[in-house]
Amino acid sequence: MALAATSGPLPFLLTSAHAATAAPPTLTINAPDRYLPRSYNLESAGTVGDVNRTELDGSGDFTAYRWSPVTGDPQTVGKDPADTSTERIGGHASDVVGVYTRADRSVELKDMKAGTSARFTLPEGQTYHGTFGETVVTATWTAGGDVDSLHLLRLRDGQLTDTPVTGENGVRAASYKVLGANADLLAIFVSGDPTGQVGLVDLATGKITGVLKNSWGSSFTQVVFSETYAGWFDPAYGDQKVHLLRRDALGGAETTVDVASAYEQRSFVALVGDWVVSLRQTESYRNSDAPKDRGEPLLATPIGGGETKTLLPHARLGGTYGLNPTPDGGVLVAGGSSGGDWAVRKVSAQADGSLGVSAVRAVTPKPGTYGAVTLAAGDLAVQETDTNYLPSLYKRHIELGDTPSAGTRSLVAEPALSTDGTGGSAGNGAYALGDGTFAYTHTSGIEVRSNPDDAAVLTVPGGGQVVDASGRYVVFGYGYVSGFGQYQQYVIDREKSGDNKVLLTRAASAAAVWGTTFWTPGDTKGTVKATDLKSGKTESFSLGKECTPTDLQAVGRWVYWTCEASGDPTGSGVWDRTTQRMIDVPKGGELGDGFVVLHDETAGKLQLVDFHTVNSVTTRALADIAGYLARGYFAVDRFGGGVAYVPGRGKPGAMRAVGSGVPTSALAEIETQPETSVDLQSATDSRWDGSWQLSKPAAAGAQVVIKDAGGTVVRTLDAAQHGAELSAAWDGRRLDGELSPNGLYTWELAAAPRDGQGAELKLSGAITVTGAGAEATPNSSSHLAAESGYGAVRHRDSLAARRENAL
Repeated sequence: MALAATSGPLPFLLTSAHAATAAPPTLTINAPDRYLPRSYNLESAGTVGDVNRTELDGSGDFTAYRWSPVTGDPQTVGKDPADTSTERIGGHASDVVGVYTRADRSVELKDMKAGTSARFTLPEGQTYHGTFGETVVTATWTAGGDVDSLHLLRLRDGQLTDTPVTGENGVRAASYKVLGANADLLAIFVSGDPTGQVGLVDLATGKITGVLKNSWGSSFTQVVFSETYAGWFDPAYGDQKVHLLRRDALGGAETTVDVASAYEQRSFVALVGDWVVSLRQTESYRNSDAPKDRGEPLLATPIGGGETKTLLPHARLGGTYGLNPTPDGGVLVAGGSSGGDWAVRKVSAQADGSLGVSAVRAVTPKPGTYGAVTLAAGDLAVQETDTNYLPSLYKRHIELGDTPSAGTRSLVAEPALSTDGTGGSAGNGAYALGDGTFAYTHTSGIEVRSNPDDAAVLTVPGGGQVVDASGRYVVFGYGYVSGFGQYQQYVIDREKSGDNKVLLTRAASAAAVWGTTFWTPGDTKGTVKATDLKSGKTESFSLGKECTPTDLQAVGRWVYWTCEASGDPTGSGVWDRTTQRMIDVPKGGELGDGFVVLHDETAGKLQLVDFHTVNSVTTRALADIAGYLARGYFAVDRFGGGVAYVPGRGKPGAMRAVGSGVPTSALAEIETQPETSVDLQSATDSRWDGSWQLSKPAAAGAQVVIKDAGGTVVRTLDAAQHGAELSAAWDGRRLDGELSPNGLYTWELAAAPRDGQGAELKLSGAITVTGAGAEATPNSSSHLAAESGYGAVRHRDSLAARRENAL
């Protein structure tokens, strides 16, 4: 009692106390799937599994190299985590995986199908360059750093054999690079043959058995095999054809197949049966064609000529050779239609010569990442950074309390597609307005919308961001900035007539808006002033400190202020407009109805400071959140009392929401704009409209009753609800469907609070009706039923009679 009667700031009594009642249950909202599929980098494909590295949850890192069998759990085949600086994992179209360890120059050949392994040490002077089936390819070097020779190493009955690669008539290996391989052939660069630069090596003998004529060498050269053909492809100089020669007649006629490719987006190819399978590399920049961020289409073109077919809408390259041939002549690739449809798939030749695609193993989608969050009247919006082709704004309606729930997620705004990767993001700095809409920065000012189809762009002459917003009013530009005189701040009235919606332009400073009340630093230091944006009425209070606020927030009876500018005494508190008391509350929080939420980085907790009883301040933890959590990544529902938060900027994890547990204030109107007259013969606006921005959502069933001058009910309207806003429209017709006579009418709104806290809200006003004919007299509508149900029947019967007369 003594504290309540004392003027000046109330002490921050309890800094770690818990509320007496149990905390409301927390609603968990898992992130939707990421737009991009989980990366699955295929390295080699065998008959019973494949070697791969898979993207981990929680980061962009990858697993160690693993052998994933067709059935069963993956098995790590190298170090975990993978360390390519000390170890190399290799394989090609085989169940044998080679593990080369740099430290001791050893190679372990693991037969994943047989479950056996063998190890040997490289001969002195040889360097490891890859494993192809049971063959290990090494190189020796000249004193000048050129390749001296290639060697094929194998274990036979426990003994290491070393077969050098040799050619005839001066043909020799010209590089250590292996361009392609199958069970019996190896493709390498050669020199000494005037017909071409790609030679084929017999794996059994090490002999260069032939050269692919007209072939040249570059870092892009690929060589592919089938039972019938050997082919080479190199788009380095604009050649977009796969050149095919029969393996039994390398000097014979060449067949070519066109493959679209380019330097920036080159293709990778493989042969399956009588088809060339191709996949273009995804652009180095994103958003030129958004769906292709998931990968380009996997295509197949018949070698004998014919239409190119799409095997998969999207597939992504991974590993050393792009597309991964299987020992039986197929190709393994990761692809699908979306992140939720991603799988390891095999392309195989069918008996009729066509190609079939079968799923080998599903690739689990990767959860997306939440960005900044905003919440008002249960309407929760969050910028999802990677669940769409570029960061986009999504919303859902939540209900909190004993049985919290979340509604269906829907899109609010997404960036337009671009052709140069500059699509940016949508919904930056989004702010929930309490009427079901969200305001955020747009290229020309502010964009306000509730879904992709209802955008309203509010042009503002200067740049900035949404500083604060409430219903029809949006404060845009800059808040407190050191040297703020050079920056501007604009108060936008969304309902202002005309294209120019700027109601007020001022020098930037701390600012807040609630309903029609606009709060700013006062005219003298150490004060705060409020101006009613409709009436011009002002009020003010003293901070008790000689400082200028750097942050202001307002909700109902509460005004939260912070001073922390250089040269000003620091401080913070909440002013109670009802009791005219100052309450000592920590800085850095988000204001709600009777509480503040802030993140205590030292304690690693999201805290709720409850001051609604004024003379007792308590604090309780809402969540454990380690590290730094910026404002914007937790949000307070000023129109209802909920709290939502995400793990943090760029951090994966679920979004959560919880009721504050603090009793809300009584339901009240904070801004109202019902029309006072209606001309029923107007060519532009022949109906009466009313809207009421409330302090929190009303319960379902709110109604507006229209009465004539004698007090008789003329019409009962169901109020439409948009967040914490109610609206109604009257076409001037009575319960029987006839136009109401000219005259004076009244409207009465009755709305109960959705949360059940506080009394029913009742509002009323007058409407002047013109354009309908004779003036209404008291009780002239007394013959009408007061019950809307009866009136609805009369209205329906009247319409039916008119239709019958017309016929």
